[in-house]
Parts: sequence; C-alpha cells; structure tokens
Amino acid sequence: MAKLVKGGVTLRDQVNKRFPKRDKASDGWIGDAAHQKNPDSQHNPDANGWVHAIDIDKDLGAKGDAKKLADQIVDYAASKKKGGKRVLYVVFNDQIASATYPETKWQWRGSGYGHYDHIHVSFTAAAEEDGSEWPLPIFTVAT
Repeated sequence: MAKLVKGGVTLRDQVNKRFPKRDKASDGWIGDAAHQKNPDSQHNPDANGWVHAIDIDKDLGAKGDAKKLADQIVDYAASKKKGGKRVLYVVFNDQIASATYPETKWQWRGSGYGHYDHIHVSFTAAAEEDGSEWPLPIFTVAT
C-alpha cells in the first residue's frame, strides 16, 4: 500500500492550513500513468510503499507566493538543520535546486525542468519517519 512520507504529509498539511483557499488542481503525490512509465519517479512507491514526492499547486491564493515557498524549502534544506535533510530536491518554474550536485549545492540553476504550475518537492529517506513541522517563515507570517 502506497503511503506518502511523513515529512511530505506534514508539509502538505502546513501549506493547506496556511493557505486554506488555495488552488489544489496541480497537487499530487502518487504517480499517475505518466509517472509510472518512469521507474525512477519519486511519485512512485518504493519497495516499502513510500512515495517520496509531492506537488503543490503554485496558486496559493491572494496571500501566497509560490516562489517564496519554494525558496524557503530550498533555504531550509541548505541550512543543514536536521529537518532540512528531508529534502532531496525542489523543482519549480523551470529550475531545480538540489543537494545532489556538489558544485552548485542548493542553488537554483539551469532550465528545462518544467514544473510551471506546481512546486515539486522530492524527499530523502529521512522524511519517511520525520514528520516534524517545517519551520518556514511563510507559515508564521501574520495575514
């Protein structure tokens, strides 16, 4: 049975709480038919049933800024704080940021990555059991 990593569940829940009227048309976590054709997709369950990716629709509503959210996830991952180690990479607005490229570690770079309508967050194995809250400023700013 497929299950979203706990860190992904918490991130999704925090986004939903902070932006209750946001558009969810491009949200997702479990791979559709297109994702299933790519066995390396983080949206497909691994051997233990864990799904290591979520998509968050870019339309967060009148008080939301998707680029700010994506930037804060990347900054948190780059901070080397324990909870930040849950992030493998983030893709948004035709750019990727990842810890898997040492020469450009956690920098937005390149183009050709798509993901214009949603933020894609891929998680490490650490997110399977770490469902702690994401201490991102966007979640604490008063509206």
